[in-house]
Amino acid sequence: MRLSILFLFLIVACRPAPADVSTKSNQIDYSTMNLSVTKMALVGEAQKEALKWVDYQNLITGLENYDHSIGMTNELIDHVDKMLKLEDSAFNDQTILSRMLVLKTRLSIYKSYLGYRIKTPEDSQRKYNDIITALDQLTDQMNWFKNEFESSNRETLEDLKADLDPDKV
Repeated sequence: MRLSILFLFLIVACRPAPADVSTKSNQIDYSTMNLSVTKMALVGEAQKEALKWVDYQNLITGLENYDHSIGMTNELIDHVDKMLKLEDSAFNDQTILSRMLVLKTRLSIYKSYLGYRIKTPEDSQRKYNDIITALDQLTDQMNWFKNEFESSNRETLEDLKADLDPDKV
C-alpha cells in the first residue's frame, strides 16, 4: 500500500509543467506596424454620389477611427451590410456588390483573427492590409462604374437618339 502511494506521488511529481504562454503575444502594438492606407480615391461623379451615400461615409469614418477591436470590427461589418442593401445608392451594380462582399469577408476574417489568443504582428498586418486592398478594389469599381461605364452608356444613348428619324419619334 505504501509503495502504491509512493508510486502515485512520483507520477504526479514527474508530470510535465504546463507551458507558459507569453502574454506579450496578446499585446500587439499597432502603431509600430506597417499598416496600409488606402491608395485609391473617388473622383468625379463617383465622389459626388458617394458623398450622398450615408452608409459608405459611415464605413470610411469607421475605418479612420479604427482601433483594431472586435466591437469596432463588428460596426464596420454592419456598415458594409447596410451598403449591400444598395437602398439609397447610385452604385447599384454587380461588380460593386461583389467588391463589397469581398470587403465584408476580409473584415470577418480579421474579426475572427482578433479573437485568437496567440497572434503575430505579421499576421495582423497582413490581414489588415487585405481589408485595405479590398477597400481600394471597391473604390476602383465605384470610380469605373460612375465615371466610365455610366458616362459611356449615356453617350451611346444620345448617339442612338440622334440617329433616329425625327418623324418617327
